[in-house]
Amino acid sequence: MIKRKGNKLHLSKEEEFEILKMVLDKFLWIGTISLMAGVYLLLRPDSEVGLGLLVTLIGATLLLMFTSIITKQFNYSKD
Repeated sequence: MIKRKGNKLHLSKEEEFEILKMVLDKFLWIGTISLMAGVYLLLRPDSEVGLGLLVTLIGATLLLMFTSIITKQFNYSKD
């Protein structure tokens, strides 16, 4: 539930988590799409290999970067 404190709105931990999940999900989709586009460019016979490799590396870098952000931000329970 959103609580109003003066002029600022405060979210509960669950609401913050849901918003963060939605935002990170979009960035993960961007990384996945660029990775797939790079692999597509690598497999096309008439395209440059360097461009396909560059796009693939950018997609992989994005995915690794956001994966590290997710693992650092959230505490996972050890059940």
